[in-house]
Amino acid sequence: MKLIKTKLDRRSLAVEETLFHTANGYLGVRGCFEEGYPADIQTIRGTYINGFYDTVELSYPERLYGFPTRSQRLINLPDVQTIKLFLDDEEFSIFTGDLPAYERVLDMNNGVAERHVRRKSPRKKTVVVHITRMTSFERPELFLTKYSLESVDFEGRVRFVGGINCAVTNFADSNDPRVASEQMQHIHLDSAEIVEDMSLVKCSTDKSGLQLAISQQFVVCGDVKSEAYENGIHTTILSDIKPGEIIAFDKYTVMSDSRRQKNPSEHALKTLKDCVRVGAKSLLLEQRSFLKNFWAVSKIDLLGAKEINEQLNFNIYQLLQSAGRDAVGNVASKGISGEGYEGHYFWDTEIYIFPFFLYTQPDIARALLTFRYNTLNEARNHARIMGHTKGALYPWRTISGSECSSFFPAGSAQYHLTGDVAYSFLQYYYATGDIDYMASCAAEVLIETARLWLEAGNYDSDGSFHIHAVTGPDEYTCCVSDNYYTNLCAQYNLRGAVEIYTLLKDNELHSAATARTNFDESELIAFTQAANAMFLPYDEKLGIYAQDSTFLDKPVWNIADTPKEKFPLLLHYHPLYLYRFQVCKQADTVLAHFLFEEAFVRMI
Repeated sequence: MKLIKTKLDRRSLAVEETLFHTANGYLGVRGCFEEGYPADIQTIRGTYINGFYDTVELSYPERLYGFPTRSQRLINLPDVQTIKLFLDDEEFSIFTGDLPAYERVLDMNNGVAERHVRRKSPRKKTVVVHITRMTSFERPELFLTKYSLESVDFEGRVRFVGGINCAVTNFADSNDPRVASEQMQHIHLDSAEIVEDMSLVKCSTDKSGLQLAISQQFVVCGDVKSEAYENGIHTTILSDIKPGEIIAFDKYTVMSDSRRQKNPSEHALKTLKDCVRVGAKSLLLEQRSFLKNFWAVSKIDLLGAKEINEQLNFNIYQLLQSAGRDAVGNVASKGISGEGYEGHYFWDTEIYIFPFFLYTQPDIARALLTFRYNTLNEARNHARIMGHTKGALYPWRTISGSECSSFFPAGSAQYHLTGDVAYSFLQYYYATGDIDYMASCAAEVLIETARLWLEAGNYDSDGSFHIHAVTGPDEYTCCVSDNYYTNLCAQYNLRGAVEIYTLLKDNELHSAATARTNFDESELIAFTQAANAMFLPYDEKLGIYAQDSTFLDKPVWNIADTPKEKFPLLLHYHPLYLYRFQVCKQADTVLAHFLFEEAFVRMI
């Protein structure tokens, strides 16, 4: 399975950097040209570690109680992908001269991105360049580059220039709320040195206090010189070449961070030595073997639908590249391909991504759940900030567990995320029967999330249980009463907590969860009563369940007459204006019917 591009198009290069990025759930490198671009081409030259972040201050003209004061941001790490090529004194660029052959390949069976170029310079000298990149699924800290230069008719001096450049900033766009609005350098060089022919750079973040170590080594038959400078490590390879000859080298780069390792530098150097010892050929075979096993249970084959198969399997590969497997990283909005939504984790993981891994790679699914378990204390703290005396409220957008959304109507008000987390823990048990995981982690989450609903909601005079002032999945309809999706999530959460606790008690596995949550079994009665009394808005005239208590009373947005340039609506209309119409940004009630089909069938 391959994604192939055979035409150089200046206008699509930024998109191709995403399409041809390489990632492994931990480390992601955008698919930028090693030699760079002309100044007039937009590029986002990025390297990222899942969950490696800096904190930024949030400012408000009128800050009210409970608004988060800090956010977290996935940061652009030092540039480790640059390899400039000079043929005598001429710098290699495929944007000058002639380009008889050009091909980019994302090979999803072998887990590599390739670039193949045949270029004739303005001086009429032709060379062929082959580059293969890999971020290893088996050794997640490794970024490997194989570089080959073949001379067709050039004879002379060849110079390659690369290394580690720490003078990098994050991408910014002040007109797009989905990315940072200000350009900042979040990573700073602490030291750079050469250790036993290995380059070693130590960095730290500006505010979050995280450390990063990068080790790098070029393996080549030729003159290699690496030296420290003010922005990192500068490496030069010198050689001579004649027509018909090939110069090839392998570049090993290892990144290690303080969120996973006690001593990132030590770990980076050890991992680099191991990788160089194993060698590029064996590392590539490891990658292929990993993916052979992955595709054996994950590949989709629809008879007579080749194009659909290709699209589905491409997206499956992107899921694999994006998903954290260490319970420290989760799945960011853009995976590890870029800085969209600042690398935050949303409910999309639990509802849209988690099911794929649950039925194909349950170990990854469990790691995604364990991330939520590991951030349970932050969810408890968030609930207290939001006025609740008990329970856990998971944040709308986060990296390390605290709320990063500064716009609460479409952020913190989305209480359904807590129900989404509970839903995924329950689905994990129903699919795997892993009762030990329920005892060690899940029960605690289910109890704390169920407690939240008892305080978020209330009973009315006729005994119905209502949840007011929440936002469902549809961010164009905010701060409403009895959002249908949210209420069903809460109901499912409450019943699931009772079911799992009872199961554990029957198997004498409940003591740990009871102790950690100070659980009183009388709470089981409260959970059940609230679930049974949950109010679900229904329109008798139309015979449908309503998105919330007032949604059907609003005028319908005229989609047909909305100019195309006005989409997405959130970038062209004030939120309050959108809130007054029947218009949906995301599936809401329909999604509820899909996820909670059994509940829906019982009701009709």
